[in-house]
Amino acid sequence: MSNGKHIPKVAVITRTKDRGLLLERAIKSVHQQTMEDFVHVIINDAGDPAIVEDLVKKHEQLIRGRVKIIHNTESRGMEAASNKAIKSVDSTFIAIHDDDDTWHPDFLKATTERLEDNGMQGVVVTTDRVVEDIIDDVVHIKLVERWLPWAKAINFYSMCIDNYATPITFLYRRAVYDKIGYYDENLPVLGDWDFALRFIRLHDIDFINSDTALAYYHHRPNVKGINGNSVFAGIDKHEYYLNQVANKFLREDLQRGSLGFGYMFSHLRAQRDNRRDMERQLEKIECQTQQLNQQVEEVRRTLGERTTGAHIKSLYRIAKKVPRLTLHKVKNTIKKAGRI
Repeated sequence: MSNGKHIPKVAVITRTKDRGLLLERAIKSVHQQTMEDFVHVIINDAGDPAIVEDLVKKHEQLIRGRVKIIHNTESRGMEAASNKAIKSVDSTFIAIHDDDDTWHPDFLKATTERLEDNGMQGVVVTTDRVVEDIIDDVVHIKLVERWLPWAKAINFYSMCIDNYATPITFLYRRAVYDKIGYYDENLPVLGDWDFALRFIRLHDIDFINSDTALAYYHHRPNVKGINGNSVFAGIDKHEYYLNQVANKFLREDLQRGSLGFGYMFSHLRAQRDNRRDMERQLEKIECQTQQLNQQVEEVRRTLGERTTGAHIKSLYRIAKKVPRLTLHKVKNTIKKAGRI
């Protein structure tokens, strides 16, 4: 309590722009939580205001006055939207619930109770990946599977390779947000990963390991345009800004005069990129080998019937390719890809 005014336990932040179909699902996800002490800030980043206003009005009995709407007249990007929304309210905890993801009804209950019990600064939950498509304004779920199924704890080292604290999975204390310098508004994508990396450099992140997923990370790899995921619809942009994030952390190392987190992050990313390159090379070699074997079998069948000068020439052309696909080269490629 402050000046007689109740401070909500959690500020739930939803960033949106012209995605009414998905936003309606997100509103239901937030307001069907069993832990009800929250304020839901919906920030419309220069989309049609009527879409948000109409949905909030439509679900006013479910919402019960727990929504604050902010309309940006000009688009400022996801991270600027997050910062503006978070700073517009007070709370003990913060969670980002994007307009295309969903929670289990017990997400807020489980996460807030965990941090209140152990005093840690942030917590990530077991999450399912939901692969879906949108056809004629109807969402069709195609697959539900565990997201990062090997995760048993949030490891600093592993966070340099994958983002284990994507927004829908993560609840944290507002005090850390104020301490580490907010979301980086210069990043149109990957701001959540950059934030999580700065977070874990100072504080451990707890993990709720449960049989039932408490968050659902929705992927639409075949959907383009306004309803697409940024990770799929803007894959080139992700790669570009991932490089900028890596460079930023490495420069911080160099400015301190010692190699540390920045070097580790850049080195692990380079290792992963090299591995992927090797795997692509291996796939290419395997494809070439299959084609070569097919050609050899065709010549063998033909030679079994009759041999002509043309057949001999075909066999000679195939034989000339074999040195390029030596067993040594294939084994070396496999080793570098980590297959054996």
